[in-house]
Amino acid sequence: MSKQQALFPLEEGEIELGMKLPWTVFTASGQLMMKEGALVDNPRKLDNLLSQGHRERDPATVTTPGEEAPPADQPQPVRFQEDVNPFAELDELGYQLQAIFERIERQCVKPGEVERKIYDLATSIQGLVKLDADAVLGAVHLNREHPYIIQHPLHVTIMAALIAKKLQVPQNIQLSMLAGALTQNVGMNAYQMRLHAQREPLTPRQWELVHQHPLEGVKLLSAAGVKDPLWLQVVFQHHEKNNGTGYPKGLKGNQIRPEARIVALGDVYSALVSGRPHRPGMSAQQSLRSIFLERGQQFDPKLSMVFLNELGLYPPGAGVRLRNGEQGIVIRRTSDQKAPVVTSVMDERGELFMRLQQRKTSEYQYNIIGHLNPQDWPRFNPTLLWGIKLRRVS
Repeated sequence: MSKQQALFPLEEGEIELGMKLPWTVFTASGQLMMKEGALVDNPRKLDNLLSQGHRERDPATVTTPGEEAPPADQPQPVRFQEDVNPFAELDELGYQLQAIFERIERQCVKPGEVERKIYDLATSIQGLVKLDADAVLGAVHLNREHPYIIQHPLHVTIMAALIAKKLQVPQNIQLSMLAGALTQNVGMNAYQMRLHAQREPLTPRQWELVHQHPLEGVKLLSAAGVKDPLWLQVVFQHHEKNNGTGYPKGLKGNQIRPEARIVALGDVYSALVSGRPHRPGMSAQQSLRSIFLERGQQFDPKLSMVFLNELGLYPPGAGVRLRNGEQGIVIRRTSDQKAPVVTSVMDERGELFMRLQQRKTSEYQYNIIGHLNPQDWPRFNPTLLWGIKLRRVS
């Protein structure tokens, strides 16, 4: 294959002012423009690259239809045994993520350590989604084992993995996207919990820190040895909005990487269903409605509908009220979005069942007639709701 045949135009958002090129850039005819590692240090150089620059696609992403052969060393989704407790596994992944964050913050990582460990976490989440997508989606609404700076990226990554699986995104692209989801807020880990707990409006200086955190995240990850350009782009762009009102660059539409657009949907949804001291968490239905109303504005319209259809009208973990007066939690999606499987936990008098009851809401007396807000629920062990063994199986 000739050089010209293998070259593709640079896309908006692939490079930013102040970045070092992660690949060598050529003209359309194959003439060298800038070498890998060169600094994009002025606007004129950036404009020239975006208007004329071409690059080779990563070998892992160039495939002929019907010939999807990933590199032999490309990490693959973990294959879990059927009797593994997904909730316990997610809790363990949270402790691992916390340890990685601490090492990044202390700047005491070994070469390749961050990439390897974050990819390991990403493939574990892929494996749990494949094992029991309903259970891990339920964890987004019910698991509160870890502080927000750990729980939030885990939950965003779960939803990104669900969407990537639905869209059949190639594994090499999934890895970069999920790594970006796990580390999206690493640039504000040092102060995010203070902001999360703050009841007063953010000060101008705090807003400045928030708007800078994508760039700070890229700097931290680069200093920690992350070289994956798509991973860094997802971190940099995950707060950009479809209509150009996001930050830090005000990109819009196709200027934003599709992988970053997927992560943005999970990011907002997780934030909406998670309560904070100054506001309670919204119900799953209220959060989904908010995303539906913002499709085409804040969010990519097509990806928004994929996201909404994948979670369903009543996603696992959502609290619902049944026609017979019982209250329960959705544990399984079905082919009928209006009729998921529910575990009833309270009877019509509001008293807890001694033995949890599983209901098919397609049956008239168990039809869903309303939703419940997260703050209205006592704290439940999700392993009991799903009927999963309590012990963690390696």
